[in-house]
Amino acid sequence: MQYKKILVPVDGSKNAELAVTKAVFTAKRNQAHLDIVSIIQTSRFLDVYGHMGSNTDYLDITYHRTQEYVEMLRDTIKEKYDFDDVSISVESGNAGKIIAKLAPEELHSDLIMMGATGMNAMQRTMIGSVADYVVRVANCDVLLIRTDLNNKLS
Repeated sequence: MQYKKILVPVDGSKNAELAVTKAVFTAKRNQAHLDIVSIIQTSRFLDVYGHMGSNTDYLDITYHRTQEYVEMLRDTIKEKYDFDDVSISVESGNAGKIIAKLAPEELHSDLIMMGATGMNAMQRTMIGSVADYVVRVANCDVLLIRTDLNNKLS
């Protein structure tokens, strides 16, 4: 099987960046396109009544910082790995739903490569693992990354 469109969700975690690195090598081997997407979980900006309220300023700041982060990843991939078939985007909403369903359908992804976990133990307990959800729901192959390029745990 040759993959043509690889989706890599990133959240700034070490595991997500390991996934980016492995995805670059996979994309190069398969002559595939790489889509890097970062999702801003908008529910984190809601007040106790479920309204955005005055948190829109924080959302704007988060969006701009996230955009700078994915641009930095794209530039690093080009410079370090000499690979430029990369698109980046920043989305907002439910991370699991976007990664598992919406982004792959829109981008025609045939593989999702993502870090096994980007959250700490407390976050996973409270809201569940996005990776767990993606593995259960996605309509394409999903590869969870836990190791570096030498297949050693980081």
